[in-house]
Amino acid sequence: MNGDDGASGSGRTILVLAYRWPPQGGGGVQRTLKLAKYLSHLGFRVVVHTVSNPYASSWDPTLQWEVPPDVTVYRTPTIEYESVRFAAVRLAARVRAALPGGSRKPSAPGDQAGATASARQRADGVAPAGTRAERRRRGRLRRLEDWFWSRVLVPDAQIVWAGFAYLAGLYIARREKPDLLYSSSPPNSVNVLALALVRRLRIPWIADFRDPWTDGVRRQQWYPDHPRRRRREEDWERAVLETANHVLVTAEPTRDRFLQKYPDCPSERVHVLTNGFDPADFAPTEIGRRVLGSGFLHLSLAGNVETMFDLGPFLFAVRELLVADPEARRVLRINFLGTRRQRRYDKAIAEYGIGDVVRFHAYMPHERVVRAIRESQALMLCQVPAQESGGVKLPGKMFEYLFTRKAILALTIPGPTASILDRAGVGRVVNPSDVAGIQAELAQFLDEFRHGGIRPTVDEEVIRTFDRRVQSKRVARLIDRSITEGCRSR
Repeated sequence: MNGDDGASGSGRTILVLAYRWPPQGGGGVQRTLKLAKYLSHLGFRVVVHTVSNPYASSWDPTLQWEVPPDVTVYRTPTIEYESVRFAAVRLAARVRAALPGGSRKPSAPGDQAGATASARQRADGVAPAGTRAERRRRGRLRRLEDWFWSRVLVPDAQIVWAGFAYLAGLYIARREKPDLLYSSSPPNSVNVLALALVRRLRIPWIADFRDPWTDGVRRQQWYPDHPRRRRREEDWERAVLETANHVLVTAEPTRDRFLQKYPDCPSERVHVLTNGFDPADFAPTEIGRRVLGSGFLHLSLAGNVETMFDLGPFLFAVRELLVADPEARRVLRINFLGTRRQRRYDKAIAEYGIGDVVRFHAYMPHERVVRAIRESQALMLCQVPAQESGGVKLPGKMFEYLFTRKAILALTIPGPTASILDRAGVGRVVNPSDVAGIQAELAQFLDEFRHGGIRPTVDEEVIRTFDRRVQSKRVARLIDRSITEGCRSR
């Protein structure tokens, strides 16, 4: 996958399977959307098969404006587990409220789609309240839910959609006559669906892993209690690696791990295609109201901070900085853009007296996030300091950060993220638990801001490789190669 020129679709039809697609928002949508957009520009007929009623944590209808008019989109319905669960909880609350002495306060549904009930209970860290009979009833419900997650909703809750989408996919294929199937996961059930379709349709297939599958940090937490689930998912993972003409991953460590686990898969069939940035997102727009106030040093993080990441050391470092440099309070603003506020930090923020400096902004459309990134003087990202996260994964927002050529404070451990930021010349990498190191970098930002601005030394050649247009040409050549090779379905 070298070079940038000469890629042309020549009218070939690509059937894209993607559960994450506009109007859903978030980083999982961007990779597939941008690829579909630029493959269409290169002359491919792009047909997308997605879900019509997804359960999603964020929505961004503005992303639909980016779908080219010649991209055909089919939407298949599903039954979303979390939606059903939420409705059941609300119904139970209403029934309880109707009973004599009943409470009208509904119980909250699970905090994460895809986590097992036992994992949710451990994450809450509290015992269920109520009478002994109520606790027994909740315990039985949790055991039932845990069984359902571990035995039925495998590899994830979206396997229900795969069942609906299989027959619809056969219909779409007969109608559109695709030359190649392209699937994007997670959810990993999308690649399970693609595997079944390819075996029936016998067309070439490119499988894209936006995140690791069985080596994912959350999966590693589930598997000890559910070894049969692990074996089942690894069987599927192996089948995808052995059946797909080519496999895309987002980072070199993920590729290395796949090849180590499945040595029968030829190394030339597994390729690293990182996420990237779309220059069109940063094109000049109508001047509107600023997202962030003027006159401050804005250090901003876009998107969510993983629940497993501990922001405590960072918040304490901010507190220590303000104690050492009281004037910083008038200048520094740390913005979490579209980040779900984790209430466990409210006490620390109040205790440290940093609520005027550390600010959580509600979810906002991608266009406003991009505007806030441009208005910031420096940017920030966080990765869980574990090999399965910081040592393997690349955060999607990092690439949009790279386009801005701004300095990036990366709270992570050595790995591909730190390496790319170093090569690009914009990174300031600190271990997430290093309070003194974080404080020192914040103080350095303040010093540079006060003396002319924060101006990293950028390597333009490195940054250019993450342009979505360049990356789409690489994928276009891989599509041509796959079609020439023909189907590998077994």
